[in-house]
Amino acid sequence: MTPAPPQRLHVGAAEGQYALTPDALLMRLAAPWIGAHPALVVFEADVAQPLQLARALRQAGIDAHYLFVRAPADLYPLRRDLQRAPLIGRRWTLIAASDPQRATIEADALRDAARRARLRTTLDRANASLAAPREGHEAGRAQRMAGHFLSNFLAQSNDALLGVDLDLLLLYWNDSATQLFGIDGASARASLRTLPFYGERIETLLGEVRGGAGRAQAELECVLRARPAWLEVHGSAVRDGAGLLVGFMLSCRDVSERHERLAHERAQQQAAVRLADEGRRQLAALFDQAPGFMAVTRGARHVFEMTNRAYAALFGPREYNARTLDDVFPDLRNQPFARLRDEVYASGRPYVGRAMPVVLQGAKGRRVRYIDFIYQPLRGESGEITGIFCQGHDVTEQKLMQDGLLHHQAELEDMVASRTEALHAANLALQQSQKLEAVGKLTGGVAHDFNNILQIIGSNLDLLGLELGPGAAAQRRVDGARGAVERGGKLAAQLLAFARRQPLQPVATDLTGILRDMDDLLRRALGPAIDIALRIAPDLWNTSVDRDQLENVLLNLAINARDALRGSGRLTIELENATLDSRYRDANPDCAPGEYVLLAVSDDGPGMPPEVRERAFEPFFTTKPEGEGTGLGLSMAYGFVKQSGGHIKIYSEVGHGTTVKIFLPRTREMPVAPGRPRSDAIRGGTETVVVVEDDAAVQRAVIDMLGGLGYTVLAAPDAASALTVLESGVAVDLLFTDVVMPGLLSSSELARLARVLHPGVAVLFTSGYTRNAMMHGARLDPDVELLSKPYRRDELARKVRQMLDARVRAAPSLPAAHPEPETPAAPRVVVVEDNEDGREMLCALVEMLGYAVTGFPSAEAALPALAPGDILMTDLHLPGMSGTALARAARERLPALAVIIASGQSVAPDPALPAQTLLKPFTLEALRGALERALAP
Repeated sequence: MTPAPPQRLHVGAAEGQYALTPDALLMRLAAPWIGAHPALVVFEADVAQPLQLARALRQAGIDAHYLFVRAPADLYPLRRDLQRAPLIGRRWTLIAASDPQRATIEADALRDAARRARLRTTLDRANASLAAPREGHEAGRAQRMAGHFLSNFLAQSNDALLGVDLDLLLLYWNDSATQLFGIDGASARASLRTLPFYGERIETLLGEVRGGAGRAQAELECVLRARPAWLEVHGSAVRDGAGLLVGFMLSCRDVSERHERLAHERAQQQAAVRLADEGRRQLAALFDQAPGFMAVTRGARHVFEMTNRAYAALFGPREYNARTLDDVFPDLRNQPFARLRDEVYASGRPYVGRAMPVVLQGAKGRRVRYIDFIYQPLRGESGEITGIFCQGHDVTEQKLMQDGLLHHQAELEDMVASRTEALHAANLALQQSQKLEAVGKLTGGVAHDFNNILQIIGSNLDLLGLELGPGAAAQRRVDGARGAVERGGKLAAQLLAFARRQPLQPVATDLTGILRDMDDLLRRALGPAIDIALRIAPDLWNTSVDRDQLENVLLNLAINARDALRGSGRLTIELENATLDSRYRDANPDCAPGEYVLLAVSDDGPGMPPEVRERAFEPFFTTKPEGEGTGLGLSMAYGFVKQSGGHIKIYSEVGHGTTVKIFLPRTREMPVAPGRPRSDAIRGGTETVVVVEDDAAVQRAVIDMLGGLGYTVLAAPDAASALTVLESGVAVDLLFTDVVMPGLLSSSELARLARVLHPGVAVLFTSGYTRNAMMHGARLDPDVELLSKPYRRDELARKVRQMLDARVRAAPSLPAAHPEPETPAAPRVVVVEDNEDGREMLCALVEMLGYAVTGFPSAEAALPALAPGDILMTDLHLPGMSGTALARAARERLPALAVIIASGQSVAPDPALPAQTLLKPFTLEALRGALERALAP
């Protein structure tokens, strides 16, 4: 008895059940069950070629449901292959190996197989009953065989086949229709209208078939198995033997995958088209916006296909597209720029042009441009030349600049030599200027040492004068020596003037008036043998200058010229406008470019050799015989011009005379008229005047002049002493003080304190020179009144009266005076001086003033001898411990000790060390004042 076939057959390589080839599998199936087949064949996930095995089983007539189990990654490829394999039929299912519905799917497949088996048995019985009477006939047998073949073909068709009558009721459907539309046995006699794809398109298709079309086709979108799908439907007519229409046959195929594939392909094509369009747009934008000019031409006639903005900007806005090069630029036909394009097209070799001239004809006429460019041949697929790509830049500006550089190269080479020579001259001038600056800086030290020497001489002369008495015959010699000391002090002042420390009161001035006013003075000073010529340019500019100082400089220059002429000759004085440029500045580094007024003094004397000309401005340098000159005239002129912001230059050659040129800066201010000499009577007064002057001789002269005018005069040798007078309570109407004062208190600070202690007090300064104490930018402060030394008695009287009258008008009432305090008794003075002569002289002076005195040569010797109540008077520079260190050490031991520092140089104030300063050379009166200040509480 043949065993019953299994309902489910599992085909798996891992179980080793079969040799997985189609023949081996068929032999295994045929052995136990000849003619009996399983209802469900399951191809497990480890089977290598499940589709080939299934096709072999189906061809062998094994009509089972095939279940393919695959890994998730293999689902899509196998589904695609199954849909393209019609020989295995429509009864198959593809699931993932991990699908939890596998058992349910297998059970459904078994039930479907059982239903088909029952239906097949019923059909077989019906066919047997119908064919029984005609079993002997050959035609009946052939008909039955054809029916079997037809039934098998329809059952195994991949397309869903539906048969409907004229009322659209379902008469037949195959397995593919069951799977696609979910039709089962309960759907018998159901209407076509109930199927998911029925609609207006199907109505139209059936209408066409009814109308005699025979066949019609439609493709429509519907919902199958709860998802959108596309269905391809073919409809045909079913007719009976008489040709009457009895129904319709519909063949349906799911073409969703094709639609998806086509939609995907369309999306890819559209994306590619968009990408290509975007690339072309970007390329076109880059081409058009490129900074260099570009053009593409095709063919041997060079027909323009593309040009960018830069091309049109260079060659002009024209119609380029589809026109030949000769049509667009007929004026370029004979120029290399056009002819080279033919050569490149013929040879196929690129060409690079550098700064090639192109003559263009435009609306504004002919113009020449220079271009850098390249001609690059374009080739087709077979390598033939199809066109030319042109790219380049307009280098006209660079070319013109380069030509200009080449044009000036020769000039520059010629200028190098002259420039080198000028630079050498400028270096020499700079060295000379630096040397003069260095000499100016040395004057302070020279004045310090010189003043120390004058101090010793002057003090000894004061002692000698006191011993001789006023009626002694030798008193005149002492007075003469004192005058020499004064001249030495003035000599030191002249050195400081060279260092540009003299007071200036510059105002806007027309130099024409100065020159004309001095004409008589110059002629008298030079004598009749000197011919004086004045040359004044018209429309002369104004300059800001101190009129009196300029007159002194001009007089000195004229006297120097007279001495060089040796009694006879010609002197020319010129005034003109001058502008100094940067080239002049390069040769003369000590001046600034700008507009100047030029004052030139020239003589036709023997001139100066170069070595004399280079040293002409140095102090004390002179070519005159000994005793005939100080050598300070030109140095003072140099200092004045530099302090005025100008420039001075000497031009001289041996045998051709000398010219001194003074350049004074131009001012656009209106000139100030010079003051007229006062001719009214001199007036005095009874007001109180405090005279602050460290020079005793000058002080006595001022006291005599002011006392003779009726004023009450209080004298002080320095600012600190004057402050004591101001603080004493005495009513003071005018403070008359020198600018440069010894001591820690400056004259400007004294003036400020005077105005605080005596509101409304008038302040008048006097000076022969200053260390810029009262000046800013070579000008006096606007609230400063200055009487320059030397001055005459009438000048002093008028200036004092003028200021006192102005004070009365400004402040008619003044505060009452206070009683003058008593002067304390004098203590012992300890003098510390390393110079033996100076120490003895100073001790004698102190003793003459009524003080007890003890002298020491060093700080180390003096420090133990100091006692409470003493006054320490010490030089600044001592061997070993300095004077400052001595004063600090003494104050630590004796906090109330009074200290006086006597030195030939100014001493900066030290808040930690209160001390009086006595600047050498000092007078007896200055010494008395310093001691009195030291005793002040």
